[in-house]
Amino acid sequence: MKSQSTQPLGAILAQAKLVTPAQVEAALTEQTQQPKRLLGEILANNGWVKQQTADFFAERWNIIVQQAQQGSPKSLGYYLREAGLLDEQQLKVILSEQEQGRLWVRVGALAVLKGWLNQTTVDFLLEHLYPEKAGDSPFLKAKQ
Repeated sequence: MKSQSTQPLGAILAQAKLVTPAQVEAALTEQTQQPKRLLGEILANNGWVKQQTADFFAERWNIIVQQAQQGSPKSLGYYLREAGLLDEQQLKVILSEQEQGRLWVRVGALAVLKGWLNQTTVDFLLEHLYPEKAGDSPFLKAKQ
């Protein structure tokens, strides 16, 4: 896998399945015509990704990955909210559903089941932020 610090924003967003390679290519073409515009701004203006999401991956992603590698990642829900991939209400719904069941489903798995996120996006985040847990079951053990 290519180091995150050397990957351009378009490659990161495409790898996470937040945009398609064709959308990145179109945005790069537009950027050559308007070189002062940022790629994330172009992607957001075309409605392909939220500006918050583009900014998160452009400005904070490398630092967050480094922090995670040093053993200090925050919760997946925190990152999903910060990146604009889930809103506060969606996170509340997920946490509420986790509390109600006897077999809890992880935040990322519930977001995918509800159609709020793509499984590839969740896998991308897990792989980079929690590599030791990336292969874990989507289910949590029941509370005793």
